[in-house]
Amino acid sequence: MNDTPTPPSVPNAKVNPDDVTRIIMLIYGKLEDGGPFWCYVAVKPSKFEDFKKAEAEGSIDLYAFAPYGEVIVSAAGQTPPEEVTRKVAEMYGADPSTFFQPMDPIKAVGDKLEEWEKNPPKN
Repeated sequence: MNDTPTPPSVPNAKVNPDDVTRIIMLIYGKLEDGGPFWCYVAVKPSKFEDFKKAEAEGSIDLYAFAPYGEVIVSAAGQTPPEEVTRKVAEMYGADPSTFFQPMDPIKAVGDKLEEWEKNPPKN
């Protein structure tokens, strides 16, 4: 059985953004010993606003992150190594040079969905 989301078979049907894309975010925090950590997460587009609110409140729980999406990778330290950032970008079909640039993630998701609907990935 293939768990990969498939495009709808009805022409002009809307694609559920959560089925085909994620918003990659880099978050920072403090470990129990007080040292810093970084963490790449993949946030479901439908949960982005909830995620941002929880982040602002300091209530993100990486051990119970599933409602928002997936934890990709994390480690102790101030910032992720460049090779980790490149690998995360590769995993999600993103251009690593666009990471850390100002952008509107919701618009980017819309652009990605439009592109996907025009040229669905081949299975």
